[in-house]
Amino acid sequence: MAEVFLAHDDILDRDVALKVMSGRYADDDEFVERFRREAQSAAALSHPNIVSIFDRGVSDDGTYYIAMEYLSGGTLKDRILKRGALPPRTAAAVALQIAEALRAAHERDVIHRDIKPHNILITGSGDVKVTDFGIARAASSSTMTRTGHILGTAHYISPEQAMGEPVGPASDLYSLGVVLYEMLTGEMPFDADTPLGIAMKHVNGHLVPPQVLNSGIPDGINAVTVRLLAKNPEDRYANDAELIEDLERVVAGLDPSGATTEMATSVLPAATTRIAAPPQSVRPNKKKRRAAPFILALLALLLLVPLAWAGYNLLGNQPEEAPPPAMLSVPSLVGMDVDAAEDEFGDDFEIETTAEVEGERPVGTILGQDPEGGEAREGSTVSVEVVDTQVADVPDVVGEGRNAAKDALRDAGFEASTDERESSFEDEGSIISQDPEGGESVERDSDITITVGTGPESVRVPDVAGGTVAQAGQILEGAGLVLGEVVEDYSDTVPEGSVISQDPGEGESVEPGDGVDVAVSLGVEQVEVPEVYGVSVEEAQASLSSVGINSDPIEVESVEAAGTALSTEPGVGALVDPGSTLPLYYSAGPPEPTVASPEPSTETEDLAPPEEEQNDDNENQDGNNVPPNVQENVRENENVRENENVPDAGRGDDGGRGNRGAGGDNNDANNGRGGGND
Repeated sequence: MAEVFLAHDDILDRDVALKVMSGRYADDDEFVERFRREAQSAAALSHPNIVSIFDRGVSDDGTYYIAMEYLSGGTLKDRILKRGALPPRTAAAVALQIAEALRAAHERDVIHRDIKPHNILITGSGDVKVTDFGIARAASSSTMTRTGHILGTAHYISPEQAMGEPVGPASDLYSLGVVLYEMLTGEMPFDADTPLGIAMKHVNGHLVPPQVLNSGIPDGINAVTVRLLAKNPEDRYANDAELIEDLERVVAGLDPSGATTEMATSVLPAATTRIAAPPQSVRPNKKKRRAAPFILALLALLLLVPLAWAGYNLLGNQPEEAPPPAMLSVPSLVGMDVDAAEDEFGDDFEIETTAEVEGERPVGTILGQDPEGGEAREGSTVSVEVVDTQVADVPDVVGEGRNAAKDALRDAGFEASTDERESSFEDEGSIISQDPEGGESVERDSDITITVGTGPESVRVPDVAGGTVAQAGQILEGAGLVLGEVVEDYSDTVPEGSVISQDPGEGESVEPGDGVDVAVSLGVEQVEVPEVYGVSVEEAQASLSSVGINSDPIEVESVEAAGTALSTEPGVGALVDPGSTLPLYYSAGPPEPTVASPEPSTETEDLAPPEEEQNDDNENQDGNNVPPNVQENVRENENVRENENVPDAGRGDDGGRGNRGAGGDNNDANNGRGGGND
């Protein structure tokens, strides 16, 4: 629906996130209007946990945009994918901030409709902010009106949203429950192979409480999550404030409200701590109580007068004491070398090293002092914390080349020693490990061992072309390799079942255990016999030749015009090898018409066979000259009258069929014929 770009505001000199509406919605007036209205609504939201909207509008080319606050900390989804589930109390604190943002939106009648970790951004201080307010609402409304589909992320939509029902604040709270479940377990509460399957599980799937997946999850946050994920909106929190109250209790280490832990039961009274009142004592008489302090004060005054007189006389006879040391400003020593600090301020203060620690600053550098500032008596002690061992973070050089790794370590203040070890081809000449690992803090000038990959002990690929797959597998196994993917292909030169080619090719160097893919021949690819009936012999031969089939023309009697192609053997549709030669039957023209003979004498009639037998004999005799499939083509396709020279036929031989359809059996072909030579 929209694309987000990192842009820079030249006027205010700040980076912004620029969201631009997708071009495929630009011509949709309804969507554009909703985009503008919802952008205005989102801009009106002001809350510490909501991404700020700086500007909105349309560019010169008609593109609608929203300029928003840019946060560089990434999304909550990125955090979960990189580090897994969050600690329960941290997850509760994040959910609390999201709930605060939702309350601010719901109070202005804005429903987010797409709460998910992807829309939760993390600030540099570790807080979270919700983004994409209003945009999901506009897209869902527009698309729902036009196509009947609901836009949104299937893993996070509420049951009512999945069913296309009206959504409200409770729907956002359900989505927050899914986010909280994912923060606690690192997994989704409902999952399936398709978005529709996921949506249906939200509607009627059984919820596995997060505590079942992670027994370390406390009861309180588990109960909050289960209540948020209730199928019925009425069983969830009645409003954002009720949820916020429970989350605040969980973050403080307390149990949530009774309605959350018992759902259907009434809310338990909040626990209170009562301080028992002290026992009543017998009060003395008021006059006696007031008189006692007065008497004591009078006695103390009488006692102090002589003591003061004695002290005055004693002190007055003592020699005059020296004045106390002057008050001096305590200098800032942090960052100075301890020896230099003593040289500069040693006459005024006693600089004493009380702690020696590791640090990235040079040895002897003062990292802390007490007192840190203000004034102190001249000659007083200033305690300092001094670097005793200078340390630095070891740079990560894995994957770097040998020389580049040494330079990086040397620049960071370390020495490098080199080791070598067999590796893959990709890692040859690169650092494959180091000790200590990158990121560790160790003493400067320490020796860092880097291991350089030398590549594998390569093997050369043998030639397996021309053999069978089984033979290829044996040859490769003997060379320390394995048979990889086997594909099949036609070949005019390689016999069926033999290897045509291989990858990698013969003589190439590969790692031991690598696979070699081979292509196996299916033999010559056969061609299909085309239809030739009804065209001239020349045209039939050209049609056969176009698919690689040779022909041998054979003339047969037929009712078709002379020179008309009738069929091939095998017939149309049969598969034959390219270059095969097939008989091509063509018509010699209709037979000569029969002339009636004079009526025979009675004796001749007695000697002649019955007329039916004569006709049958003629049919059989003439039929022996014409292939069956030729007869079938003549009879079926041209609808000519039955002829003795065209006996019945079925399909062509060898899997082919007659070039023009299929006929019945011989009896059907012979029935109903005319009277022979009569």
